[in-house]
Amino acid sequence: RQLIVTVIVIVVVWSAPITRDEEEIHIEGLPIEKNGELNEKYRQEILLGGEEMNEEETAKAIDEMLKECDKNGDGLLNVDELEARIREKKIEHLNEGNEEANELKIKLDVDKDGKISWDEYSTWFINKEGMETNKASGSVIGSDNAHRFEDEKSSFKRSDDDQDELLNDDEFKVLLHPENSKKMLRKMAKDVVEFMDKDKDGFVSDQEFVNGIPGEMEESMKEYEEKEKKERKEEFIEEIDRDKDGKADLDEFLAYLDSTNGDNARREARQILSDADGNQDGFLSRDELLSNHFILKDSSIFTAWGSMHYDL
Repeated sequence: RQLIVTVIVIVVVWSAPITRDEEEIHIEGLPIEKNGELNEKYRQEILLGGEEMNEEETAKAIDEMLKECDKNGDGLLNVDELEARIREKKIEHLNEGNEEANELKIKLDVDKDGKISWDEYSTWFINKEGMETNKASGSVIGSDNAHRFEDEKSSFKRSDDDQDELLNDDEFKVLLHPENSKKMLRKMAKDVVEFMDKDKDGFVSDQEFVNGIPGEMEESMKEYEEKEKKERKEEFIEEIDRDKDGKADLDEFLAYLDSTNGDNARREARQILSDADGNQDGFLSRDELLSNHFILKDSSIFTAWGSMHYDL
């Protein structure tokens, strides 16, 4: 099960209200989408990154993981070994994110002033995304691209903590990897609570979370809608509502999203063990890992790159 488990990552902080019509609502590795929907590929993204793997590649990855994680050499993984793996991969991602930001900053800092201007960043962003611009005005061509461009500009501004229109080392890292910033993580949790808190009491109830996605589904999709609501209910009860009072506040959503929250790694390890431990002996064998690879594809024990990296 567990389409999302706990965790992780934050995301580009968006400037417009979250809506179901938003074209790009997905942030890779985030437990919930920008519009509040569950991220059905969560474990896959934080386990294998965003890339799909065939059966042979999955088996190879599992063997490599077992070799690295099985500290006592008994050929089995226990909950402590699983938890250590999850923590290790998340730390690995944070370090990779810092290295990536440092390397890209050097590349983009054309005037060598040690900071990144919007002109320097937007030139790179336009080229990376393959966008076309009007030679006369310099504006981005196409309404969809223009919308994405403005969203990116908003993210740039919100990363500029001192509002000097330039990003220093720390601010540039926040732009590329906002999951590293407690401040940005709190902003996202605040946005989600405000969006779903329909009665404006400062909390998101279980029903508000379950029914929090705007828009009507076609009759043919009703079965899917009921399945989605059931999954949202389970996610709220098991992962978000920490004090089990039927509602969640800002701090509970923040804990749910925070990659550095130690409880998340432990809870995810326990869930993986519960889902994949066929003989219920408290350990995972190679055969159990292979036969339950679809469960592992929803976890972060292979790699955490996708788990905390938003894909522009």
